Amino acid sequence: MTAPYLALGLAGPHLVELSASRALLSRWDALPVAFSVLGIDRVDGSTPAPVTLASSAVGATLAGATKHGRFFIAAAPQRDHPYNIARRVASLAHLSHGRSGLLIGIRDGYAPEGPRQAPAWGGAGLGGGAPLNAQTAYDAARAVRALEQSWPHSSIIGNRETGILVESNRIVHVDLDDSFAIAGPLNAPEPATGASVIAWYAATAADNPPGSDPIELIIGDAGSVPVVALGKEPPARGVAGVVLRAGLEHSMDDLLDTAERWLAEGFALVAPGGSLRDALGLSAPAPLPATARAAFPVPRPHVAL
Repeated sequence: MTAPYLALGLAGPHLVELSASRALLSRWDALPVAFSVLGIDRVDGSTPAPVTLASSAVGATLAGATKHGRFFIAAAPQRDHPYNIARRVASLAHLSHGRSGLLIGIRDGYAPEGPRQAPAWGGAGLGGGAPLNAQTAYDAARAVRALEQSWPHSSIIGNRETGILVESNRIVHVDLDDSFAIAGPLNAPEPATGASVIAWYAATAADNPPGSDPIELIIGDAGSVPVVALGKEPPARGVAGVVLRAGLEHSMDDLLDTAERWLAEGFALVAPGGSLRDALGLSAPAPLPATARAAFPVPRPHVAL
C-alpha cells in the first residue's frame, strides 16, 4: 500500500510567525510535503486565536518570497461574496505559478455573522446574503471554479499582425443563479496553470458537500486526508494523506520539527516545487460548456494595421 503524503495545518499565530521570518520561510519552502493549509482554524470550528492574518494575504507573501511550497488558502462565503474569493484565488495562482488552491469551509471562525435571515455574506451590508450552510458553501465553490474559467488563458493570443491581443469572444458569462446570482465573467484571466484546485473541509460526514463537482479533495476526518493534532500519533495507513495541525501552544519550529521526523519515518516525500494540481495527481477540470454566453463580440483586426 502506498504511503500517505504529509501536509501541514497552520492556525492564525503560525501565519504571523511564518510570514515574519526568512529562516522559517526557507525551511518551510524546502519541506517535501504536499501542501500547507493557511488559516485552517478559520474553517475547522476551533476557537479563534488572539492574532491572525488573512490567509490570502499570507498566500501572496509566500507566493512572492518562496519558490517551492504549495498551499491552500482557507475561505468561506460567510465573509466574502464568491466573486471576491475567485479574484483572490485566481490572483494567487498567477503569483504562485499554480502552487496555490482554495479550501472552502461552511463557516469562517473569524468572521461576524450577517443578518439572521441571511448570515452568509449579508453582513457586508451590500444586499443579498444567503443561509450559512453546506449548500451555500458548495455554491460558492462552484462559482469560484466557473469564474476562474470564464476568461480562458488560451484566449490571450497577442497577435501583432492583427492587433488582436485577446480573443474576447471566448470570455463568457457564468450565469449562475443559486445561492448567489452571478453573471460574470471574472475580471482576470485564468492562470497559465489552469483552474485552481478546490478542496472542502469536513470534520464529520454531516459536513460533506452536497455534490462532487468541483470539489477535488476533502480534508478532515470525513475525507481522505484527515487532520491530526500535533502531539498525536499519525493514523495507520489507508488514507491518501495526513494534515499535521499545530495547536496554539505550538510554534512553527515545533510543527516543522515534527514534520521532518514524520517524513523520515515513512511518509511519502512529495518533491518541492511544481503546481499543487500536479503534486496531488489531479487531472485538469473540464472547461465551461461551449454553449456559455459570450461576454464580448468577436474582435476585429485593428484598422491601422
